[in-house]
Amino acid sequence: MTEIITKSTSANTMNISPFVLHETGTTRLSFYPRWVDGSENHLRGGFRYEKKSRNDEWKDIDGKSITTLHKDESYELNLSGDDMAMLFSNLEAIKVLLEKHGHQWGKTTFRLAENNINGVLLQIGNIENKELVINRLRELESTNFESLENVIAIARLTKVINEIKNNIANNSESYWQDLFEKYPWILQQVFAYPVYYIYGETHLGGKNTHGRQGQGGIATDFLFKDGSNGSFAVIEIKPPTKKIVGAVYRGNSLGDQNTSHSMSDELTGGLVQMENQIRVAIEDFRSMLGKDYPELNRLNPSGVLLIGRSATLTPDELRSFNLFRKSLGKNLVMTFDELLSKLELLRGIYE
Repeated sequence: MTEIITKSTSANTMNISPFVLHETGTTRLSFYPRWVDGSENHLRGGFRYEKKSRNDEWKDIDGKSITTLHKDESYELNLSGDDMAMLFSNLEAIKVLLEKHGHQWGKTTFRLAENNINGVLLQIGNIENKELVINRLRELESTNFESLENVIAIARLTKVINEIKNNIANNSESYWQDLFEKYPWILQQVFAYPVYYIYGETHLGGKNTHGRQGQGGIATDFLFKDGSNGSFAVIEIKPPTKKIVGAVYRGNSLGDQNTSHSMSDELTGGLVQMENQIRVAIEDFRSMLGKDYPELNRLNPSGVLLIGRSATLTPDELRSFNLFRKSLGKNLVMTFDELLSKLELLRGIYE
C-alpha cells in the first residue's frame, strides 16, 4: 500500500480507504480503518469479507452481527503470518502519518512514503488540501525544492512545446497573440540578452499605451525591457504559416552558389512595420512609453520579428535568408521552429 485516502465523517472522525489482506478469484478479506481524534489510540477498524459478483463488483458477504450469537456459537477469523504482517505494517504506517497531520476535512490523498516530493504533488490539485501542501513544502529539504522546481519547469515547457507544435499550421495572428500573452516568458527566449516582459499589445504613439481598439496610432504586439541597458524592446508576431523567402533573384534554383533569393513581402513588410514602431516610440517617448513606464529609456531600443518556419526552406533559400538576417544589425528575425529549438534546449537543461 503506497497511499491512503481519508474522508471526514465528522469534526473528529475520518474513514480511511481499506486495504486487502488476502484475495482469491472470488473472495477477499479487507480491513477498513477509521480515525478518531481526541482519544489516546486514534485508530479503529474492522474486517470485512467480500465476494465478487457476476459483474465483477465486490460486495459484502451476508453474515450475522456478533450480537445475534446464541449460546455455544462463535466467530472465527484466521489470519496467516503474511496477513498479520501486512495488517500491522499498514496500520503502523497510517498511524505515524495521521498522527503527524491529524484530522483533515473533506477528501484527502496521502502518500505513505512521505520522504519524497510525491507526497506533496498528490495534494496540489486538491484545493481542500491547501494547508497540508503549505506545511509539507515548509518541511522539504532544499534539494527537494530544486527537484520540484525542475519538475514544474519541465512540465510547463513540455506543455508549451506541444501546444506550439500542434498549432504550427495555425494562420490566426490573434491565436498566437493570445498564446504569447498567456505565456510571455516564451518570448524572452527570442532575445540574445536578458529582457523583462512589460505588456502585451502596446500603443507606441497615440492617446495612451494600453490597447489598440479605438485609439489610432502605432502599436506593437509585445513590449519588453532590455535588462542590460534599460531600453525598450518590441516584438512583432506573424503566423508560422507566412512565407519568409521569395522568388529567385539571381542565378537558378538548382543549387548554384550564385543563387540568391529575395525575401517575401510578409517578411520585409513585417520588418518595416517593426522599424516604424521603434521610430514612433522614440519620437513620442516622453508622452507615451516614458510616461507610462518610467523604468524604460530610448537610448538603444531593439526589435524582433517572429515569423514563418525555416524548416520549409531549401538550402539555397535558407542561405539567402541567413545572409539577409546578417545584414539587419541589432534587430532580429526568428522563425517558429528556431523558437521551438530554444525551448527544447531549455527543457533539456532542466532534465
